[in-house]
Amino acid sequence: MMSYLPPDLVEEILSRVPATSLIRLRSTCKLWNTLFKHPRFTEKQFRKAPKESLVLMLKEYRVCPMNVNLNVSPPHIEFKGALALSNYPSNSEEVYIHEVFHCDGLLLCRTMDYRLVVWNPCLGETRWIQTEKKYSRLALGYEKNKSGHIYKILKCRDNMPYGQVDEFEIYDFSSDSWRVLDVVALDCFILSMIGVSLKGNTYWHALNKVKYFQFLVNFDFTAERFTRLCLPPFQNVGKKVLSVLGGKQLSLLCQRESPLNIMDIWVTNKVDTDIEAVLKWSKSFTVDIPIPSDYGPFSMSYLIDEEKKVAVCYDEKFGETSKKVYIIGEDNAYYTEIPSFEDSTNKLEWFCPTILNYVPSLAQIQGR
Repeated sequence: MMSYLPPDLVEEILSRVPATSLIRLRSTCKLWNTLFKHPRFTEKQFRKAPKESLVLMLKEYRVCPMNVNLNVSPPHIEFKGALALSNYPSNSEEVYIHEVFHCDGLLLCRTMDYRLVVWNPCLGETRWIQTEKKYSRLALGYEKNKSGHIYKILKCRDNMPYGQVDEFEIYDFSSDSWRVLDVVALDCFILSMIGVSLKGNTYWHALNKVKYFQFLVNFDFTAERFTRLCLPPFQNVGKKVLSVLGGKQLSLLCQRESPLNIMDIWVTNKVDTDIEAVLKWSKSFTVDIPIPSDYGPFSMSYLIDEEKKVAVCYDEKFGETSKKVYIIGEDNAYYTEIPSFEDSTNKLEWFCPTILNYVPSLAQIQGR
């Protein structure tokens, strides 16, 4: 019946169908298959279709789906088998992932041997990207234009773990090449090991290198420039960790220095790239539950459910062999510890697992 409808109406209907359902339709019609690969349609579908949220966790150098059930008491987490990532060139070798960054259904992964791969698990597509095998902070984002999203990778060179960032490069998917980004060096230390992506831009937690006040740094992939944004008006706060809420807002988990068992969850107003300069924060909820960890900004990641006032966190204490995921709720409604893996040999001492709220998409890995 859809063959009798005007093409514009067919496109409008299909743009409201979830990505995993459209994947099964690719083989039914050549015209649809071509449409699904068009950047303008993939951007429209990602914006209009119902979001299929899938929680992923990078653990033991693999990306694993997690089933998180918050409708039972206590809440429950079940880990699934690792997603298959093909090596390059195609062979049977296992790929060990050290870091992962999520943007629009694409995963930017750094392997243990410092290679880069962009991966769309929904489509089963990968793209390996040549770069020098040195450490740098990475971010995946996109430039917005009339034809859709043009994906880019930002590479920031600094000295670990607290380095001043003063060298920048951009990789453009369409040209398959790196170029030096001519911007003024940041007069700050980027504290986040991995930034978070929201509407194609990347955010990090940063520290002024002279006066030592803290703020957010945003990189706009369209304008290719950095912007400073404010943090909440908190006091007596130690660890701070960024996350994204519902693809529309930023969230910040703050663990107080004293007492350590108090954690506040903050959220912003809906972020529009035109009004980022007036970012506004409000406290979502507070929990009074201790999560044992060493002080530091690197070993934690989390997701929150704003409606249920629940956070799913990963945090660790160096030297402990049992690595755990925690579910914590407002007014101490929940406190659940779920073992995620054992590291009895301490082989993963410098490995920081990451929890991601992954939304499947049809985003194409352009180029070769």
